[in-house]
Amino acid sequence: MVPTPTGMDALAERLVELVSPPREDEGRYWRVSPRHGLAITVGLGIALGLLMPLALGKAARADTNLTLLFTGDVASRMEPSKADGTPCTLEERTTDACLGGLARLAGQANLERARAGTVLLLDAGGQFGGTAFWNQHKQDVLAELMNRARFDAMAAGPAEFSEGSEVLGKFIRTAQFPILGANISTDRDPYLKDQIYPMLSTDRGAQRLGLLGIADLNIPQKSKPSPGVLFSPIEAKAAFWLKQLGFMGTKTVVAVSSAGIEKDKDIAARIAGIDVIIGVSGKGAQAGAPPAGAPQVVTGPAGKPVLVAQTASFGHYLGKLSVTFDRDGHPKAWKGDQIRLDRTVPEDPDIHAQVEAYAAALGTRRTQLSQLPQ
Repeated sequence: MVPTPTGMDALAERLVELVSPPREDEGRYWRVSPRHGLAITVGLGIALGLLMPLALGKAARADTNLTLLFTGDVASRMEPSKADGTPCTLEERTTDACLGGLARLAGQANLERARAGTVLLLDAGGQFGGTAFWNQHKQDVLAELMNRARFDAMAAGPAEFSEGSEVLGKFIRTAQFPILGANISTDRDPYLKDQIYPMLSTDRGAQRLGLLGIADLNIPQKSKPSPGVLFSPIEAKAAFWLKQLGFMGTKTVVAVSSAGIEKDKDIAARIAGIDVIIGVSGKGAQAGAPPAGAPQVVTGPAGKPVLVAQTASFGHYLGKLSVTFDRDGHPKAWKGDQIRLDRTVPEDPDIHAQVEAYAAALGTRRTQLSQLPQ
């Protein structure tokens, strides 16, 4: 049973006196997503770490399997679009030139969930802006549609700050999945205070998984965050939050990053405790061939492999990474893929109907791009 926030506070405060972890002032609370049942921990989860070996027993010592599905830099392409990101006309959607769209993405994700035991659907940021669909419907509709697709977590990227904190704050409050950024401080921002979490832990069967958010350090230069939002090098924050995940009995940590592929590889090589990084190119939404299906493998500080993966812009492909972790939570075997979301992919009918209804309101603007940064 998950302790109530009040009970967890009292227990954590007592354990702080005994264990004395590093000081950090973000607070300590448990919050549960009503849709996914994600146990989101901000601050100290020491008590659960002490109880986990008893709760999981032998299952915690066996190899475990995880399938990660991921997107990034979608730039609100809720409908199929061409290679350059231009939304397709209704006639063009029946051709091979049109890819993606949230209904296809959700349909493929549903197929993958039916095939695999433990599946997470992640987004590495870059959902905001880019189309007339965004200009018309903004954050609440986007969050509603992503809820229907059953996203599990999302990183905050430059695009998410492109229209200021109020828009992002409304998106977060509508979303039924957490927005992550361990190197983002929002204490001085009235719209985002306590809204962006550094990390979370989630129990999936016998697995306790940790998710860590990494934000692009250059968001202030690339976008328009408010003065009350501060960004720090992830190197200054990661160790503290990874230690908290360790206290909670988490052995496997997946980072969701908007920092860019080159920075992600550097993080993999320098920061101990991360097993997989799901990210984006770091150049914003742009046309081009998808990354290779296989992840890049970086040797971490402890000599263990760290898997670094990304997928294409505009939601044209759904990234897939299937990983077997050893008893210590490190990648043991893996296989990556980029699933092309073409006309042969079955659409989720509910999301298709919702997107059609919202898109119909655009009229002749349906195929227009936005002037906002993509």
